[in-house]
Parts: sequence; structure tokens; C-alpha cells
Amino acid sequence: MSVSVHVDAGTYTMDASDWPLGNSSWLFGLQATLTPDDGSKRTNVFAPRDYGPKTLKAGTLDCNIFINTTGEVDKTFTPRLYKID
Repeated sequence: MSVSVHVDAGTYTMDASDWPLGNSSWLFGLQATLTPDDGSKRTNVFAPRDYGPKTLKAGTLDCNIFINTTGEVDKTFTPRLYKID
């Protein structure tokens, strides 16, 4: 599942209501890339083991919730993006 949102320049952090397999698992989680408005290179900004504070340029943030497991995940997962400054 994916979603895009425009962000203003600033420092952001990502969190979620409940990480079903922990916030460092590549079996279930969130990955986000930023396409800056200034035309500079698209970069990965949030992924497992790296959801902490990041200084972002203004641009489009593409977020993908992924499931990479053969098991069933019966959880409600609500990621949240927080602007710190």
C-alpha cells in the first residue's frame, strides 16, 4: 500500500501506533523516499532501523507499507509522520 504527501522543508520523524514485528523488521514496516521540489536526487529517508529524525527538503514523500512475510499479520498499523521543527 502506498501514499504520497507533500512536505515542507524541516526535520521529521516517523512512528506508528503498533509495529507488529518491531520497528526494525524488514518483514513488515514502512519505507519512504523523498523527491525534492528543487529537482535534486530522489533519496530514501525512512526505513526499518532508521525512522528517527531526518532533515528533509521540501518535496513529495512517497510512503510504502510493505509485508514481506508468509505468515498472517492481523494488526492495525497506523504510521505517523511528525514535523519536529
